[in-house]
Amino acid sequence: MPATQITEYDIGDVTVLNLSGHFVLGDGEPGLRNRFDALLARGRMRVVLNLHDVTYIDSCGIGTLVEEFKRLRRGGGDLKLVCPSQRCEHVLALTHLLPLFELYESDDEAARSFSRSLNG
Repeated sequence: MPATQITEYDIGDVTVLNLSGHFVLGDGEPGLRNRFDALLARGRMRVVLNLHDVTYIDSCGIGTLVEEFKRLRRGGGDLKLVCPSQRCEHVLALTHLLPLFELYESDDEAARSFSRSLNG
Protein backbone atom coordinates (compact mmCIF):
# COMPACT_ATOMS: atom_id res chain seq x y z
CA MET A 1 0.00 0.00 0.00
CA PRO A 2 1.59 3.32 -1.05
CA ALA A 3 2.19 5.59 1.92
CA THR A 4 0.56 9.00 1.87
CA GLN A 5 2.86 11.76 0.74
CA ILE A 6 2.10 15.36 1.73
CA THR A 7 3.72 18.34 0.05
CA GLU A 8 3.04 21.91 1.09
CA TYR A 9 3.39 25.34 -0.45
CA ASP A 10 1.81 28.75 -0.02
CA ILE A 11 -0.12 30.98 -2.39
CA GLY A 12 -0.20 34.24 -0.45
CA ASP A 13 -2.00 33.59 2.83
CA VAL A 14 -3.40 30.26 1.60
CA THR A 15 -1.58 26.99 2.28
CA VAL A 16 -1.87 24.24 -0.31
CA LEU A 17 -1.43 20.64 0.79
CA ASN A 18 -1.06 18.06 -1.98
CA LEU A 19 -1.81 14.49 -0.90
CA SER A 20 -0.91 11.37 -2.84
CA GLY A 21 -1.17 7.64 -2.18
CA HIS A 22 -3.47 5.95 0.32
CA PHE A 23 -5.11 8.16 2.94
CA VAL A 24 -6.00 5.69 5.68
CA LEU A 25 -5.79 5.08 9.42
CA GLY A 26 -2.20 4.67 10.56
CA ASP A 27 -0.75 5.95 7.32
CA GLY A 28 -1.64 9.39 5.96
CA GLU A 29 -4.27 10.24 8.54
CA PRO A 30 -1.90 10.98 11.49
CA GLY A 31 0.51 12.84 9.19
CA LEU A 32 -2.24 15.13 7.97
CA ARG A 33 -3.43 15.80 11.53
CA ASN A 34 0.14 16.75 12.50
CA ARG A 35 0.43 18.99 9.44
CA PHE A 36 -2.80 20.80 10.40
CA ASP A 37 -1.56 21.19 13.99
CA ALA A 38 1.56 22.91 12.65
CA LEU A 39 -0.45 25.13 10.28
CA LEU A 40 -2.83 26.24 13.02
CA ALA A 41 0.09 26.94 15.36
CA ARG A 42 1.44 29.32 12.68
CA GLY A 43 -1.97 30.95 12.18
CA ARG A 44 -2.45 29.44 8.70
CA MET A 45 -6.26 29.18 8.63
CA ARG A 46 -6.92 29.06 4.87
CA VAL A 47 -6.11 25.65 3.47
CA VAL A 48 -6.51 24.03 0.08
CA LEU A 49 -6.30 20.25 0.03
CA ASN A 50 -5.45 18.75 -3.36
CA LEU A 51 -6.70 15.15 -3.50
CA HIS A 52 -6.03 14.46 -7.17
CA ASP A 53 -3.41 11.78 -6.48
CA VAL A 54 -5.13 10.04 -3.56
CA THR A 55 -5.68 6.48 -4.73
CA TYR A 56 -7.64 5.24 -1.71
CA ILE A 57 -9.36 6.82 1.29
CA ASP A 58 -10.99 5.05 4.24
CA SER A 59 -13.42 6.21 6.92
CA CYS A 60 -10.57 7.51 9.10
CA GLY A 61 -9.31 9.62 6.22
CA ILE A 62 -12.81 11.01 5.68
CA GLY A 63 -13.12 11.64 9.42
CA THR A 64 -9.86 13.58 9.39
CA LEU A 65 -11.08 15.77 6.51
CA VAL A 66 -14.29 16.59 8.37
CA GLU A 67 -12.51 17.17 11.69
CA GLU A 68 -9.95 19.55 10.16
CA PHE A 69 -12.67 21.34 8.18
CA LYS A 70 -14.60 21.95 11.40
CA ARG A 71 -11.48 22.99 13.30
CA LEU A 72 -10.55 25.55 10.64
CA ARG A 73 -14.11 26.90 10.47
CA ARG A 74 -14.27 27.30 14.27
CA GLY A 75 -11.08 29.36 14.07
CA GLY A 76 -12.41 31.59 11.29
CA GLY A 77 -10.69 29.75 8.44
CA ASP A 78 -11.76 27.30 5.78
CA LEU A 79 -10.76 24.15 3.93
CA LYS A 80 -11.37 23.75 0.20
CA LEU A 81 -10.75 20.68 -1.93
CA VAL A 82 -9.12 20.44 -5.33
CA CYS A 83 -9.71 17.66 -7.85
CA PRO A 84 -10.62 14.81 -5.56
CA SER A 85 -9.78 11.58 -7.32
CA GLN A 86 -12.76 9.63 -8.62
CA ARG A 87 -12.39 7.28 -5.64
CA CYS A 88 -12.36 10.16 -3.09
CA GLU A 89 -15.30 11.90 -4.70
CA HIS A 90 -17.26 8.65 -4.71
CA VAL A 91 -16.60 8.06 -0.98
CA LEU A 92 -17.53 11.68 -0.15
CA ALA A 93 -20.76 11.27 -2.13
CA LEU A 94 -21.62 7.95 -0.45
CA THR A 95 -21.14 9.50 2.98
CA HIS A 96 -23.25 12.54 1.97
CA LEU A 97 -20.29 14.83 2.74
CA LEU A 98 -19.65 16.08 -0.79
CA PRO A 99 -21.93 19.16 -0.34
CA LEU A 100 -19.94 20.14 2.77
CA PHE A 101 -16.84 21.00 0.74
CA GLU A 102 -16.21 23.53 -2.00
CA LEU A 103 -14.53 21.74 -4.92
CA TYR A 104 -12.17 23.40 -7.41
CA GLU A 105 -10.27 22.38 -10.54
CA SER A 106 -6.89 23.88 -9.55
CA ASP A 107 -4.92 25.02 -6.54
CA ASP A 108 -4.85 28.60 -7.88
CA GLU A 109 -8.62 28.68 -8.42
CA ALA A 110 -9.23 27.43 -4.88
CA ALA A 111 -6.77 29.95 -3.41
CA ARG A 112 -8.42 32.82 -5.30
CA SER A 113 -11.83 31.76 -3.95
CA PHE A 114 -10.77 32.84 -0.47
CA SER A 115 -10.49 36.44 -1.68
CA ARG A 116 -13.89 36.28 -3.36
CA SER A 117 -15.51 34.95 -0.20
CA LEU A 118 -14.06 37.88 1.78
CA ASN A 119 -15.30 40.42 -0.75
CA GLY A 120 -18.72 38.84 -1.26
